[in-house]
Parts: sequence; structure tokens; C-alpha cells
Amino acid sequence: MVNFQDPNVIVQGNWAVDKLSHAFHGIFLWEFFTTLDFEWSIIRGNRPYRWTIWIYSLTRIAALMAVILDIVELDVYTPINCQLLTVFELIFSYIAVACASLLLMLRVVAIWKKNKIILVLATTVWLINVAFLIQGIVRIRSVWDPQEGCVLSNSDTAKLNFIATLATDTILFLMVLAGLLHLRLQGGGMLNLGYFLWKQGVIWFLLAAVAEVPPTVFLILNLNVAFNVMFLLPALIVVTIAATRMYRSLINFSSDMGDGIPSSGRSFPRVNGLSGAIPPTRMHVAIHTTHEQMSQSNSHVCIDEQLPVKAWELGSERGLESDVEKSNFDG
Repeated sequence: MVNFQDPNVIVQGNWAVDKLSHAFHGIFLWEFFTTLDFEWSIIRGNRPYRWTIWIYSLTRIAALMAVILDIVELDVYTPINCQLLTVFELIFSYIAVACASLLLMLRVVAIWKKNKIILVLATTVWLINVAFLIQGIVRIRSVWDPQEGCVLSNSDTAKLNFIATLATDTILFLMVLAGLLHLRLQGGGMLNLGYFLWKQGVIWFLLAAVAEVPPTVFLILNLNVAFNVMFLLPALIVVTIAATRMYRSLINFSSDMGDGIPSSGRSFPRVNGLSGAIPPTRMHVAIHTTHEQMSQSNSHVCIDEQLPVKAWELGSERGLESDVEKSNFDG
């Protein structure tokens, strides 16, 4: 059986932490700089301004600062004030985590149409998480080791922080899932449910919650310092990317949807009193088929009779998505 307190095992673990952390540094930096056009498009007025862009930007900037400080901590070879460096790294890390959870929380509130009970519950859960994060910053201790550089002397204290964050994002995931299923049932059944949930960003909620499982498990096991911290930074980066990608995808989708009219700007005619995305080509086919049947025989299936069903399916799909998107992050 492996002795995780063996110095050789700890050294190998620290080597793995360095390599894994640098890999995620690269992933985050690539994500950050390749998506700067989103903020730039809002500054230029190409996208509508929403006050939640400040939370989105703070999430990204705080995560960027945490990554920079982590690079310094891993690659410094001369004695430094490890306690001060670690405290600031945690401050930026936890700001990013808290803001990412806040973006998820605002999405939950929007889906539930600012229901007071949901608002109070989601806010309470988020504030409890923030309290645990602050406690983690106060309790952390880091010292300089000539062999390993900055080393956390009480890394297991982050256990409560990640348990609280995991619980928070799991609760938010369940709340958003319940809200979307409720809206879906109101909007006309379970047609294309998987596509609907994908478009509403549920996958990002799930990813944010799943990313926090490995660090939480290893902190609870408390095998050694290396394993305790191995997945902390990857979890931060995955949660940040998940929350900010959800924000961007929903803002883009909302802009394209408008009031339920396709992004091309064309309005389609009404069919039997039902508005919906019935393209002119389908109208032409329906009318043509109806005239052909009137002149030939009654044995063929009349496409025109099926149009109201198709209009209801497409119209409810567009209308439901539009209703959800109109409240996207407007607070």
C-alpha cells in the first residue's frame, strides 16, 4: 500500500501539481485572451449593455490575477513572503469563485422570473458560501520551504470552503433544472427537451458542480499536502470558464432570439390563427398540396391539415425560449 506521507511520494505529488497547474494556466490564458472580443463588442455598442457584465468581467479578471500569482508561487526560486502571496492568491481565487456562483445564481433567479422564495433561497445559499470562503482566507497559512518553495502548512482547512462551494453550485444546478423543466411543461410538453436544456446553459451548471468534486474528495481524504492542493486551481479555472461561457452563450442567444423572431429579421405569416416560425416555403408547399388534392383525389394526406400542429410545435419552442431569454441577467 502506498504511504502518502513518504517524502518521495510528496515530491512526486508536488511535481504533478506543478505540471497540472501549468497546463491549466495555459487553458485559462487561452480562454481569456480569445474571448476578449465579447467585452470589446459591448464597449463598442455592438451588444446591448447589461449591468451583469461587471460581475462577468470581475470573475475573469480575478481569475486572471489568481493565475498570475499562482505562476509566481510555483516558479519562484528565492525566498519570498509566502503568507502574503498566498493570501492575495486566495482573495482573487475566491472572488472569482464567488462571482462565478453569483452569475449562476442570477440565472436561476431569471429563470424563476424573480420569484421571491427562490430569490431568498438562492441568495442565502450564495451568502453562506461567501462566508465560508472568507473564513478560508483568514485561516490559511503558508511558509517558505527551501526544497519546495511556498508550501501550505494547513491545506486541509480549505475542505469546508470546497464543500460549501460544491453544495452551493449543486443546489443552484438543481434549482435551474427544476425551473427549466417547469417552464418546459408550461410551454408545451417535453419536445426536444435535451436541445432546450442545452440552449439554456444547463451543461455549464453541471460542469461547475462536477469540477468541484475532485478537490473536495481529496481534501476530505487528506492524504498529503500535494494531493490536497492538486485540483484546487483546476477547479477554479473550470468553474470560471463554465460560468463565463454560460453568460456569453445566453447573451448571444438572447440577442439572436429577440422577441421570438429569427435573427434574419423576417416575419413569417400566421397559419390558422397561430403565429410561429412557418417559413414561406412551407406555406407554399402546403397550399400547393391542398390545390393538388382538390383537383385529383382525397386519398393523399393533406399537408395543410398538419400545419397547425407544426406551427404549435415551432411557435411554442420559439415563444418559450424567448420568454426565458428576455429575463437573461437583467436582474
